[in-house]
Amino acid sequence: MTGAGRLRLPRQITSSTRHSLVASSTNLLNGLLNAALLAFSARHGQTDEIAAYVAVTAALALVTIVVAGGSPLLYISGDAEQRRAVRSQWVFVTLPCMVLGTVAVGSLYSRSGYEWPAMLSIALVAIGNNHATFQFADLARDLRFVSTAVAICGCKVPALVMVTFGGQLSTALLTAAVIQFLAAEAFLGRRSWLRPRFLAELSPRRAFSAFRMNRHLFTYSIAEYWGSRMATVLLSLLVTPQVMGAFGAVLSVYQAQTSVLTAALRVSLVGRVRRRQGLGNVNEGRQGERIAILGAMMIAVVSAVAAPWIVGDLLRLPPDGPALWLILLAVALPFMTIVRAVTLNQIGDASYRQATRIMVLNAALITPVALAAVPLAGATGAAVATLAAEVLTGAVLGLTLLRRQSRPYTWFFGPAGGSAAGQPAVPAADPAPQEKISTSPRGGIRS
Repeated sequence: MTGAGRLRLPRQITSSTRHSLVASSTNLLNGLLNAALLAFSARHGQTDEIAAYVAVTAALALVTIVVAGGSPLLYISGDAEQRRAVRSQWVFVTLPCMVLGTVAVGSLYSRSGYEWPAMLSIALVAIGNNHATFQFADLARDLRFVSTAVAICGCKVPALVMVTFGGQLSTALLTAAVIQFLAAEAFLGRRSWLRPRFLAELSPRRAFSAFRMNRHLFTYSIAEYWGSRMATVLLSLLVTPQVMGAFGAVLSVYQAQTSVLTAALRVSLVGRVRRRQGLGNVNEGRQGERIAILGAMMIAVVSAVAAPWIVGDLLRLPPDGPALWLILLAVALPFMTIVRAVTLNQIGDASYRQATRIMVLNAALITPVALAAVPLAGATGAAVATLAAEVLTGAVLGLTLLRRQSRPYTWFFGPAGGSAAGQPAVPAADPAPQEKISTSPRGGIRS
């Protein structure tokens, strides 16, 4: 390796680490702001607003997955034509279906005591957040994680001020969604979704072609939703809004933690996509996975120890049940992180089918546990089902590893270079002839 090559690698690793830390810190700060929003809402007795937020967002997430599948993942990992198709799909298919889904979901939950104004506001927030995933994918492909941080976290400050002084949670979140949309469009500039040249590319033909392009990730997203939301949706149909509000507050803490961890993993995904498509000289290395896995273990320990304080002093919930829910969910974090690290790296390498198999396994494992535990144990059963699914999926991956490969890290996460299955990675520079490397069929690197 040349002297220039030896000097370039540390800079690439440092850059990757910085991107991972910025992405994780963004989601950490966003999670803290969300926790503060929920805490002040709970202190003001707005458990019905929290319940509406959890129930409506879960239901509309199912609508978007049913009609669009894994379009956000295809958008961040696909080529230019696939991205144009996803844009058309969102405008011509996803958006109208979310509007119709709002009417259906509102009619269903209004019979259980949920208020229409809160549900409508939350539905608009869900629509905005769904569109924001594509805006932030555009920024991520350009490695503009700081801009993403400003858009995500900056919009929550006025929302927090509103809730602190007694404003409704749904109104505050809607205000934040509008600010986030405008900020992201401003950061995108010439790549804004509202630019005439992008609007001219929209067409129903492209919208329906996205379903063909998206067939593997469609199944992946259905399975991911089922594994992460099935117990919550089932619980919302069996308990009162008050119980659902308490569980929703605890679940939001867990979701904030998972978002912090997956943010670091998505940096590795973006790095693999950029190398595969020749978008830049990026060596994502292993920093994302290391940060996420170590962070998951630390967060799990802290959450388990501090669960009574988080639930009692911070969220002002009854300490007995909710503290146990948080402990169970915290134990699931390291297993969830390992499973998502494997699947996201495979998506970055365009190995969509293999990633889908793992997520289908996760969904298949949670189903019988949730159907048995939730009716019997309520919210505790929902937390147990989530923990069981992640632990069992991780165990199956571990057993498969022991049978197939003697190099655990390489088999789990793929080559550090991020080459797709059957597609060599785009090299940063052509190495010296005696130092060229090739990828073995099983993902290892040989000289």
